[in-house]
Amino acid sequence: MTVLAAVLALTVTASGWAVPPGSEYVALGSSFAAGPGIPPSRPGSPPACGRSSNNYPGLAAAKLRLTLTDVSCSGATTAHLLTTPQHGQPPQVEAVTPNTRLVSVTIGGNDVNYIGSLFAYSCQTSGGAQCAGVDQAAIDQALKTVHTKIGNVVTAVRKKAPRAKVLLVNYLTVLPRTGTCTGVPLTPAQADFERGVASRLAAATRRAAVETGASVVDAASASATHDACSADPWMEKYQPGQGRAGYHPTPAGMAAVADLVARSAR
Repeated sequence: MTVLAAVLALTVTASGWAVPPGSEYVALGSSFAAGPGIPPSRPGSPPACGRSSNNYPGLAAAKLRLTLTDVSCSGATTAHLLTTPQHGQPPQVEAVTPNTRLVSVTIGGNDVNYIGSLFAYSCQTSGGAQCAGVDQAAIDQALKTVHTKIGNVVTAVRKKAPRAKVLLVNYLTVLPRTGTCTGVPLTPAQADFERGVASRLAAATRRAAVETGASVVDAASASATHDACSADPWMEKYQPGQGRAGYHPTPAGMAAVADLVARSAR
């Protein structure tokens, strides 16, 4: 089996009809969909969103020959998808129309401060100045309800586009199964905590999919051996250089997720 085939085999493929070429595709989500630091920036998008033309929505749309409306934005929470404007753009779900046939959603990480806490701990362990704190109790509480918030996004999408296929694309794996490496400055306790957050967030996404009838694109499982410490990383380290965003998908990671999304949409 080729590497690509192995990756695709780990996807939970959407059931039912395929999305035909020329259909309207709307991409919703946070920075793991937007692709901050991956050139080039998508023309016309708010600079603060960090939306790349080579993010997984853009690459998947090209593979499937779909008409893409990409409203993903770095820092987005489920509230920014449903009710709250962000960086001058309306709530993301407003981009969905009755003609939409495919919607991808990557959300929930900012609701539970997943990547924010990774940065905060890495800053602390690196001896940085003015590092943010991490409230583990608040994260634990947020993880108990985030499945409902993700489910609410699916419900809102379905109300606007009853015929759309909805794909919940979970978060690429950041950390190896055990330990860390140079460039991922976490203590063993911090790393174990963050692995727990990642696992519970993936479980919340699966639960939301089951409860709403959406489909999961399991980027977390597909990237399990492509973490930031791996020989073939789909995830950047804490300070990646080259203008990239730390603890965010590499171009290779975005390309792999695009393959998974395209497979699920066919």
